[in-house]
Amino acid sequence: GGFALYGHSAGAQFAHRYLLLGGGAATRVVVANAGWYSMPDPAVAFPYGLSGLADDASLRAAFARPAVILLGEADTDPHHPALRRDAEADRQGLYRFARGQAFFAAATARAAALGAPLAWTLRTVPGVGHSNSGMAAAAAPLLIG
Repeated sequence: GGFALYGHSAGAQFAHRYLLLGGGAATRVVVANAGWYSMPDPAVAFPYGLSGLADDASLRAAFARPAVILLGEADTDPHHPALRRDAEADRQGLYRFARGQAFFAAATARAAALGAPLAWTLRTVPGVGHSNSGMAAAAAPLLIG
């Protein structure tokens, strides 16, 4: 058993936290255009980090699960009406495309520090902004595998 999980925007908020906090039976996860992230850092308080929720062993397990951080290259509006803007979120970047890159970079660095393999990939979708239909079209072949 197992299932593929795709989330866009608010759904991507759920999908990346599900991945970081155990992943259940998800065999593939695609995180598309999340507005902001819980960084894979046990020293930072949730929801911006994983303090009290994840340790090195659980992060190693999360990093070993196949996942794609899928970002629309045109999702760059710092004033999008649904985009969280506060000090913690803005530290991740000023728009979704930058924040997704920061999340993947943080995961890459954390996995390297732990000596853990990272089964995640970063992919971008040219010409697509904050559009579920545009991202879902790019995600479908990744989910089917």
